[in-house]
Amino acid sequence: MQFSNKQVLIVEDQRPFLLLLKGLMHSMGASDVVTKSSAEQAVSLCKKHKFDIVICDLHLGADNKNGYELIEELRTRRLISPTSVFILISADSARPIVLGSIERRPDDFLIKPFSQVQLKSRIVRAWQKRQFLQQAFSLVEQGEINSAIDHIEALLDAPSHYKGHCEQLLVELYWRIKQPDKALDVLRDYIDGKPVLWAQIAIGKTYLLLKEYEKAILIAKRTLKRNRFNADAHDILAQAHQATTSGDRALDAIKEAIKLSPYSLPRHFKACEIGRQNDDLVLAASSSQAIWDLSKRTVHKTSLHWCGIIRSLLDVAEFADDKRQRNKYQQEALLTLQRGKFDEHLQKMDRDFDVDIFGTIVNARISAIDGKLIDAKRHLTTSQTLLDDKYTEVPTAFIPDSINVMYKLGEFDDALQLNALLTSRQDELDQNSLNMLDAQALNAQKNLASYQQFNREGIQHYQQQDYERAKASFALAQGFAPVNTGVALNLLQCLLQIAIKEDKAEMKLINECKRLFKLIDDMSLKAPYKEKYTNLRDELSKYIGF
Repeated sequence: MQFSNKQVLIVEDQRPFLLLLKGLMHSMGASDVVTKSSAEQAVSLCKKHKFDIVICDLHLGADNKNGYELIEELRTRRLISPTSVFILISADSARPIVLGSIERRPDDFLIKPFSQVQLKSRIVRAWQKRQFLQQAFSLVEQGEINSAIDHIEALLDAPSHYKGHCEQLLVELYWRIKQPDKALDVLRDYIDGKPVLWAQIAIGKTYLLLKEYEKAILIAKRTLKRNRFNADAHDILAQAHQATTSGDRALDAIKEAIKLSPYSLPRHFKACEIGRQNDDLVLAASSSQAIWDLSKRTVHKTSLHWCGIIRSLLDVAEFADDKRQRNKYQQEALLTLQRGKFDEHLQKMDRDFDVDIFGTIVNARISAIDGKLIDAKRHLTTSQTLLDDKYTEVPTAFIPDSINVMYKLGEFDDALQLNALLTSRQDELDQNSLNMLDAQALNAQKNLASYQQFNREGIQHYQQQDYERAKASFALAQGFAPVNTGVALNLLQCLLQIAIKEDKAEMKLINECKRLFKLIDDMSLKAPYKEKYTNLRDELSKYIGF
């Protein structure tokens, strides 16, 4: 391999080592060597220039983008070519760091100190592999997956040193096009053959996709006997146990995977899902914090991940065993909210995100958790008015928690409307939020069906002027939707008709009117509700006064 015609980028924040690396590359024959001290500078440079070789230190300053985040951004945004070699280096040989580095799939990972011979041999090996698979990588980057598969299969027909690399890429492409059966065909020789680590993990993942969970468990356990520190095998166990309703085992496996390798976003998303499904909401909250910490400087950054921390803390509070624990997590959520007002990462990534409006929704959730439904409704209606005033369309980040409160209050129509909006933006919503909403929708399903049935019956009785039966139906509907504005107005309208018919309202009926009045008065009402309430208000004043 000739280095003289290669463009090299070195990213290192420690100047002595940066100069050492530059000297090593010059001594290998490289003449075009550019150095940068931060990942941010490297990204800006790669927008203008393409480099053949990128050598990057993992740690680039506590508050700056690190090597993990740089490699993801360069590849996700296609700022380096498919043939470019990325070498990650670090002085930290701790197992979580090493595993986290390998999971980012650099072309190689080197522990400091290393020699020129080691560096050169790793670069040469990675370069030759990239050149051999150049056409396949290019086809994948262009989205021509089937053509890439055909090309790799042709490469496999001829003898080469890169059979394993070809098979690995081929398996991943079959996963991408949702053909796990063909992926398993590629891996067939490895099932009972030589226990190659990447192949064993790929077999386990393929069995998961094929829903052959017992086989996935068997492969994962076999892998862990040979390498008990393999986080991917624990991931497979977690997903397979969850699929076979072995919740405790799933939790143990995902916690062990995180303990071994805590720097993986997909792993923490899976932990949130498994935690929620098995009522380990503390795990979901912990992984939500990790998701934010791992994503806030990356191409995966979104204000949704920050909202997810608060959302998960409130989930713990909602299902806490005692008042002390509930208060603890509510306070933690409020502290996180307060810190968000001064979080530079949050402000930079989403300048249009309004922390104060989100705070109003959070207060609505806290009030609902505490059983203060009228206060919750007041906070929620305030937040929805503020959102309508500030935005043409409600931003996705505000929707999950709004829906959560709407379900609690029984404002099902509004919740369904926002759910429909989310469906049209499905790609925007992170998996953690989707899991929470799925669980909430499932829990609300029975109440929603009962509310709709009794409300519908009440309307029919009212239209038939059978006000007593209408009142009974609306009261039942309100039992499933305690502060629903529409039901409250229907019931109030019905009570007024009964009072008019009897010519004198009983105290019990007056008190019921006063209760409903408190649910509606001083609330920000939608136009149809506002008009209906205005029409009722004068008649209502005759009985309860204002």
